[in-house]
Order: sequence, then structure tokens, then C-alpha cells
Amino acid sequence: MATQQLSQSNFGNLLSSWRKKRRFSQLSFGLYADVSPRHVSFLETGRARPSRNMVLKLANCLDMPKVETNRALLLAGFSPAYLSRSASDADLIPIQNAISIMLDNHMPYPGIAVDRLWNIKAGNSAAMKFLIDAGFAGQTNLVDALCAQSPQQSSIENWEEAVGLLLERLQSELLIAGHDPELEQLTQKLERHFFRYRTITAVDLTQAVIPTRFKISGQIVSVFSTIASFGTVQDVMLDDLKVELMFPLDEISTSYFANQQK
Repeated sequence: MATQQLSQSNFGNLLSSWRKKRRFSQLSFGLYADVSPRHVSFLETGRARPSRNMVLKLANCLDMPKVETNRALLLAGFSPAYLSRSASDADLIPIQNAISIMLDNHMPYPGIAVDRLWNIKAGNSAAMKFLIDAGFAGQTNLVDALCAQSPQQSSIENWEEAVGLLLERLQSELLIAGHDPELEQLTQKLERHFFRYRTITAVDLTQAVIPTRFKISGQIVSVFSTIASFGTVQDVMLDDLKVELMFPLDEISTSYFANQQK
């Protein structure tokens, strides 16, 4: 009985944490989820036990990541709903093929696939060469690569703009992810590095897009990115995977990438 009560209490704490993270009161969340606010209160305090379907419903209404939904189910005494397959799993072959097609079709421009911790899981040949030219040879994690260099050492000409925007992106991803100690540690690492070198320079928000400008071989190569994630996936690992495709911003940058393929 004591174990069951502890489990319920932990589920209630998790539910309360995510409700507050999404800026719901118990009343507004109850109305949104079509559950009485009284029942929401009882679930959070452990006075009521949720069904499996109720856990899934509340997690969906709170837009919880799949890994957090699994955690909620476990804390409520149920088995996880979502699997985390290995990269070699046969079910993932169509997804891996799709990633390869996206990256190959994006040539001669760089394209990479990264996980939630910004580890590079795949990349086309243009991306691999570009990372070398940009001074990131041997690095498999983009945040670690940035933190290994000061602005003076970095090839990024607009370092404060580019790294500051990346930090905002990490902070946003951490907010969405919720309980993720590894992502939190990575975000804090970039925060420390950024604020160590930050000046009072303001970002020009009037630009249509804020590129990252690299100093390579005496010229400035400017790129911006689009980011794609997989919809309707039911796998924890795929839920974390993103494909980032880089595009040149001007004619000089377009010529740079075209010449790399000759």
C-alpha cells in the first residue's frame, strides 16, 4: 500500500509540474481536458488513481513528450506506451531511407540529422566538408563544438547573434522537454560559454532571417536553416530526431557550395 501511495504521489507531482509548465490553473486545465477541476486536484494530491486512458489523455492535453508520457504511465503503475527502438530496428529502415533521401536531395548544400542533444546522427557530404572548413573537424556534437572555441577562435563572424539564437532554441526545447537532465546540462554549458563572452551588442530583429556567417578561406559564407521533424511517429527515439537543411543566403555563399562539388 505504501509503495502504491508513493507512486500515486509521484504521478501527481509530475502532473502538477506539467500543468504549471503549460500555464494552466487546475480550473482551466480541467475545462480544457474535459475533466473536473476537483478530479485534477485529487489526481495531483494522490487522492484519486488515474486509469491508463486518463494518463494518456492528460499527457496529450499537456503536449508531453513521449518519454515523459512513458514516465507518467510508469509512475501511475502502468507499462510504457511508446517504444524506443535501436537504430538497427527493421521498423526504422523506411525512416532512415527518408532521411537519406532528404540529405542526398539537398546537395550541394549541407544537411544533417541531429538528436535532442544535438549529436550529429547523419549528414551529407556537403555538411561533412562544411563542418571541416568551419573548424569543427572531429566534433560530433554541435554544442560541444561551439563551446570548444572562443569567439576569437571561431569561424563564425556573427558569433554573438548565432550562438545567442541557438541558446534561445535550446532553452525553448528544454521547456518543451520538461524533465531532461542531459538536455538541461547541455543548455547550462552553452549558457556559461555564451555569457562568458557576451557583449551588449543587440541582435538586429529587422532582418527577414538571421543567418550564421562563417569566415572561410577569406570569404563570408552565410547560411540559414530549415528544421524538419517527423510527424505521427510513435517511437521515442524518432520523436527526438530533427533534420536540419542549410541554405545559402547570397550569391557568394551559393558559389562557395557549388565549387565544393567540382
